[in-house]
Amino acid sequence: MKKSERILSTPYTFLKCQSCKITMKRKFEDGDIVFLVTQSCSDCDGKMMITKIFGESMD
Repeated sequence: MKKSERILSTPYTFLKCQSCKITMKRKFEDGDIVFLVTQSCSDCDGKMMITKIFGESMD
């Protein structure tokens, strides 16, 4: 791949509450692992689990 053909992408983490099923997307942080329970839900105080880590291309 040529230097001019490289595509920059921003990594994101997708979280889902195990209780109320609300979802949230945030920027990837070091230590994020799929299926890791990370924080409390802001709506119901349930536990948020990382369900997906992905990148979005920057234009």
